[in-house]
Amino acid sequence: MAIVKNNTAQHFTKSCPRKDGFFDDISLQPVPTEDGSNTLMGPWGETYHSISGAIQESQHVYIISGLLYYLNSQVSEGRLPHAIHILEVGFGTGLNALLTYRAMNSCIFPKATPVYYETVEMFPLPENITNELLYPDSPREKEFFRNIHRGKWGEPFQAAEGFTMLKQKGNILDYQPQEGIHVVYYDAFSPGVQPELWSRNVFAGITPSLEKAAVLTTYCCRGMVKNALRELGFLIERLPGTGRKRHILRAVYCMQSC
Repeated sequence: MAIVKNNTAQHFTKSCPRKDGFFDDISLQPVPTEDGSNTLMGPWGETYHSISGAIQESQHVYIISGLLYYLNSQVSEGRLPHAIHILEVGFGTGLNALLTYRAMNSCIFPKATPVYYETVEMFPLPENITNELLYPDSPREKEFFRNIHRGKWGEPFQAAEGFTMLKQKGNILDYQPQEGIHVVYYDAFSPGVQPELWSRNVFAGITPSLEKAAVLTTYCCRGMVKNALRELGFLIERLPGTGRKRHILRAVYCMQSC
């Protein structure tokens, strides 16, 4: 959930064994980042987004390098799907979903192309906390942001016209995504505090749900992550980072061959 994380304490966990209501007794205050947008300090001493710029990070890593890259590649080859199925690992503040909606309403997004947005999150944030982040830029975005956080967990709902969301509360270690995924935003907390969420087994659990040429992007560019993805049939590309992060990772799923 961050390109450059503030990590004041290392808490190694086994599948995140935290109780429900974990945030009830924690006062999560907005943390300013260098692009003027806010983030939050997470439960393991890491910020949810880069302190170099929360919006800047998400836009660069997930929207430009992931979603728009996929769309452009499909349009150029004349095989754009009727709907775009996105999987986000780590819903967190909802910023990636909001920026996806913003992109959907821009001239760079193919017209009348709906989005199906599936996400899995172990510890949903309370609405009183997400309301303080002030990410939306317009009344329409404010309504969307409110809808995605108020929407019921465990069943699809319409967050906006052309944007269906499915929020699943759980651990990606135990989760089987729906089939037909085109884009993956892999935005879990870092391997430094949750190494089990970056293992080959986790990525192997996702790959059966991916379409050919699906694109996975993440802020993490560690060797173990690249090696795991290569072994599972991804073509790996190390891209320039943003802020204080030198590199990010894009992986294109080729199944047996491209």
